[in-house]
Amino acid sequence: MTFNYLLRDSLGWTLFFFALLVVAVFTQLMKQKLSIPFGLRALIKAAPALFLSGLCFYLDYRLVGAGFLLCALGDILLDLPEEKAPLAFEIGAGSFGVALIVFAVASYFNPLTGHPLRPLSLTNIVISLFILRWVYSSIPKSRRILEVAYFGLLIISNFFASHSNAAVFLGSSLWFMSDLSIGLSSYVRATPTNSLDTLGLYDLGLYFLAIGFLNF
Repeated sequence: MTFNYLLRDSLGWTLFFFALLVVAVFTQLMKQKLSIPFGLRALIKAAPALFLSGLCFYLDYRLVGAGFLLCALGDILLDLPEEKAPLAFEIGAGSFGVALIVFAVASYFNPLTGHPLRPLSLTNIVISLFILRWVYSSIPKSRRILEVAYFGLLIISNFFASHSNAAVFLGSSLWFMSDLSIGLSSYVRATPTNSLDTLGLYDLGLYFLAIGFLNF
């Protein structure tokens, strides 16, 4: 289950993606110090997903491209100030939820014979259920249904990814870890939710999803 670490064997596309990733993470880490308009900052945050979406549509991988486009929309909406866009969190979470469904469907149509990665997904499921049980009482009641539904989609998408190739499963698992980290930092202790171990892991997860879907 080896795979090429370059997007479609292109060093240029790969380096460009990681340049976008570094800028996106840096602007989020420095968002309190940099006077960047929130709209522009949201677009910078979404730039890695937007690039992958454009690349997929260019290469005629429309289903996967739609998934990345939904991720970009979620990135933008979740970065908007709640006082300026009261429904941005709910719509953004919904956009990510649909993206998870899209990637689950794409994984289903890109199977790996024998499903050797399935046991690893069971580990992720156990970890996510443990964390959900831990944070559930701290989640505001108005958001519990949304959060639990999203956790469920994470689990389902990761399970389907385990039936695909190693790169797809790795990408799904990194996204999985990023969102679990966000859940912990949001409801258990006050830590940045757009740090290197959340936004960085998420964008790296998108990269490996792209590797898995575009290179095989």
